Amino acid sequence: MSAVFFFILIAVAAVLANIAIRDHRRAVAMRRRMLDPCLGVLDDEAWSAGADGFPALAGRAYGRRVKVALVPDTMVVRRLPQLWLSVTLLEDRPGAPSLSMLTRYTGNEFYAVTPDLPLRIEPPADLPLDMLVRGDGAAAEGLCLSLAPVLKSILDDACVKEISMTAKGVRIVRQIAEGERGDHLLLRQAVFTDAVVDRRTLVHTLSQAAVLLERRTSRPGARAA
Repeated sequence: MSAVFFFILIAVAAVLANIAIRDHRRAVAMRRRMLDPCLGVLDDEAWSAGADGFPALAGRAYGRRVKVALVPDTMVVRRLPQLWLSVTLLEDRPGAPSLSMLTRYTGNEFYAVTPDLPLRIEPPADLPLDMLVRGDGAAAEGLCLSLAPVLKSILDDACVKEISMTAKGVRIVRQIAEGERGDHLLLRQAVFTDAVVDRRTLVHTLSQAAVLLERRTSRPGARAA
């Protein structure tokens, strides 16, 4: 290999490295803005972002603590990367049954809590049959049946991926964006161009979680906190 050719390779590598660094910085800056339309929705709001740039919000709504996070999912098979919005309405309710349901289950949902629960529950007739429903006992089965109408109304939205209810609160996970095909096929990168969380989406998801908490608390046989 000639010295000239060697230096050309070094120069090309340096250019490619600079391009990669520039693109990464742009991607991080873009990610940090994804929750900007939702600023001000929560009371006592706090914004944060990880090293990857994906932001999170914490605050209060409906008299309870709230956690909002964006979860990039690249552990996909035969489809594009997904960006999930996780909205959790926290409630300390010792002894409450745990119930969780996951749509279009593949076994690669690292963010899901449904597979971790011990008891598989048959979905009620009103719920999709292709979903995984699990709980922690007979009380969870009763909870699933009593909440079937409101669960169905939430799951009618194909963007909803998971609904979880535990002694610590309610969490709803829904799709926000799908990765760019070219970046995924060529570079195996998860690029969500211009993806933002619409303010109405967060408000609506919070209201759905609040309804589930209220219905769970008011149903016959529910344990007091």
